[in-house]
Amino acid sequence: MDIKRILALAGVVLLAALYIASLVFAVIGSPWAMRLFLLSVLLTIIIPVMIHLLLMMINIRRGKKLYDEPYSYKEKKNDISGNGGS
Repeated sequence: MDIKRILALAGVVLLAALYIASLVFAVIGSPWAMRLFLLSVLLTIIIPVMIHLLLMMINIRRGKKLYDEPYSYKEKKNDISGNGGS
């Protein structure tokens, strides 16, 4: 498997766990529940942003521009459509 797919799957699992944790923390009545809930919501926002920044840095390292599309599935889609039209 490609490293990007493994990291994407790990990110999905982590975000799903954070969503479940947010729900559990919102329902629990312990004194730490509100802080844990806010931490879970904050990480739910920060993790996708960090993944996107990582993909942008990978693009720069590969010689592309900063704002080029970092997602490889769109490049593959363009390559397939480009080859089919020739």
